[in-house]
Amino acid sequence: MNNLISSSFSRHSENSTDVEMGVTITGVNLDKFFQDVETVKEDLNDLHDLHTKLRSAHEETKTAHTAGSVKELRSRMDRDVGQALKKAKLIKVRLEALDRSNAANRNQDGCGPGSSSDRTRTSVVGGLRKKLVGKMEEFQELREKINGEYKETVERRYFTVTGEKADDHIVDVLISTGESETFLQKAIQQQVFF
Repeated sequence: MNNLISSSFSRHSENSTDVEMGVTITGVNLDKFFQDVETVKEDLNDLHDLHTKLRSAHEETKTAHTAGSVKELRSRMDRDVGQALKKAKLIKVRLEALDRSNAANRNQDGCGPGSSSDRTRTSVVGGLRKKLVGKMEEFQELREKINGEYKETVERRYFTVTGEKADDHIVDVLISTGESETFLQKAIQQQVFF
């Protein structure tokens, strides 16, 4: 009888360890998962830092007086936007890898759909995905703000030169052709020669 009882305890101890030690049942260990999650969180923090740099560079463009400094700020902003896009794509790839890892984990014993491990993994990845979407919305709002303010600047330049209010079509043509930057300069040069 003692052998029957001791063998059932030993079988149980082979499959699991002490809960107080923080070790869980085989297959439910989430250490690698949370390492990957931390990597994604660091990337999201980098994305936040890039957004902050873009916002401050945009504010600097409002006070810059020389064409060279504005050009340098714009090229820096373009680099930051490029880095942000690369970082967002990397985060998306990592989230997809986490999704695949979650799907593979569901095939392990005790980790099937609805298990605490599955719910934890799913909710964490969903939260990270929601943060990424929020960050991308912040970038889109900043982009719209920058474009709106630039359109206003072009409209003011057009009004200064022609004395007429520009309609949206004219402003869009000036921006798309690149003449919005040289429009005021050409008008000043024509005034100097006459």
